[in-house]
Amino acid sequence: MRMLYFLRVFFVSYEFLFLAFCFAAYMLSQKFISEYFPLSSLNEDAINWAMIFPAGTAGWTLKEGVGVLFPSEKNEKILHEWPDYWKLKVHFDVGIMNSILFAIPCFVVWVFGALNTLVGAWVFVGFAGALSINAFSFYTAKIYLKSALIRLDGGKNSRNRET
Repeated sequence: MRMLYFLRVFFVSYEFLFLAFCFAAYMLSQKFISEYFPLSSLNEDAINWAMIFPAGTAGWTLKEGVGVLFPSEKNEKILHEWPDYWKLKVHFDVGIMNSILFAIPCFVVWVFGALNTLVGAWVFVGFAGALSINAFSFYTAKIYLKSALIRLDGGKNSRNRET
């Protein structure tokens, strides 16, 4: 059951939808884009430094994503005893996996100098965009999780203060 849930979380996601959209847009507009937007005029310095964005985004996700499973020492027990914690863990695992998987095509395109080709630029921008969506998902998850834990913990502390 967990493997099915894992696959559902992986394939039914904003990141996967974004990549499918990028693929469809590329297939439908390839001739138009190559005709009207020549990539040979890209700044060489921009190409050399382009990998900073996906690498930084993936690095931030890997570092800060741990805060989803371990938000704070006082609330970890509440979170880890939650009956649906395994679902949160699956989402975390998929997000971390996506962070690595989406950075790899960016790195390959960058290393092989394919950023000044239409396919290379499209792959780079598509996967960097999916990586951004993934990072934003971790960011919002941390916010929602902290809010939920404050509500849970706040109710316990307010009852303790009344007695």
